Amino acid sequence: MKLLLCKKCNHIFSLASQERICECNATKGRYIDEINAVYSGEFVVPLGFTNTSLLNAIKNQPQTGLGELFTAFVIPKDCSTFIYEKND
Repeated sequence: MKLLLCKKCNHIFSLASQERICECNATKGRYIDEINAVYSGEFVVPLGFTNTSLLNAIKNQPQTGLGELFTAFVIPKDCSTFIYEKND
């Protein structure tokens, strides 16, 4: 799953086929198909996590304690499926 973090307002949000925008309107993005997405903004950081890791964490959710970890990562600046679009 692809997400965006806006470093200006600290809003983290997932993408959809319709454009989504952070709370301060500085960061935006959308899926262009089932895999590929575009994003933009001066304060944007692209994030991701492995869906299987998240599903396993949900499956193994403990009753108490710190919770179950899953794999999340900052997506590289050069990523063929997540394209940065400069604002004009």
